[in-house]
Amino acid sequence: MSDTKTNQSLAQAFARLSKAAARRKIYSRKAAKEGRPEVARFLRAMSASEAVQAHRLFNSLIGRVDTSDAYLSSIFEEEVLTILENYSELINNAAAERPALLHALSQLRAVETRLRSFYSQDSKDVHVDNDACYFVCSFCGYLSTDSPPEKCPICGAPIDAFQEVL
Repeated sequence: MSDTKTNQSLAQAFARLSKAAARRKIYSRKAAKEGRPEVARFLRAMSASEAVQAHRLFNSLIGRVDTSDAYLSSIFEEEVLTILENYSELINNAAAERPALLHALSQLRAVETRLRSFYSQDSKDVHVDNDACYFVCSFCGYLSTDSPPEKCPICGAPIDAFQEVL
């Protein structure tokens, strides 16, 4: 992406709005569980609004976003590795501070490791089939190809926890 101040600011705003939209969606679920459906509905609406805003900002970055093979490599060789390192750090900290969180963090790290398995260091390319279907576990994020498993191999969620990515 071109490094103008405007493009940098657009990318930062896109990232903030994307993060905010995801956070509102999570908070809406919490509000619903707490018996506050009106707050949950409002937070879902905020999430949808912020997602639309993020999408619009992303559209202004099209043509300026790096889609090269080098970027694809950086996703797996830098971004995913950083996420895995962060999970390892979280696991180390949680062992002393919040041991109940260890199981979930270990599952999330396993899911991210699974995502990294789609990348070949040797060829610097992603191994995907043109006709592949993808299914994501709505509990842990495990990515299955072609069909959902009867039971998630990471968290044990049943087949109905998998959502097809269209």
